[in-house]
Amino acid sequence: MGSLNKVVFMLASCLILFSCSGENDSNSATSQKDHVWKEQTDTIDKAKEVEGMMLESAAATREAIDKHDE
Repeated sequence: MGSLNKVVFMLASCLILFSCSGENDSNSATSQKDHVWKEQTDTIDKAKEVEGMMLESAAATREAIDKHDE
């Protein structure tokens, strides 16, 4: 009878464990947005945007210089 109690206890423990872990899955999209390095990755993204703007500005400046030289 002792082994049957162990099996029932293990099944109940697994059921409780798996049922609790399902609640966190609905918030996984939110938790992926808010991670430990969110501030750093946001800064990197912003720097990439600024880099793109600088490259566009440099290209426009080159075009203006080229048109002026002609």
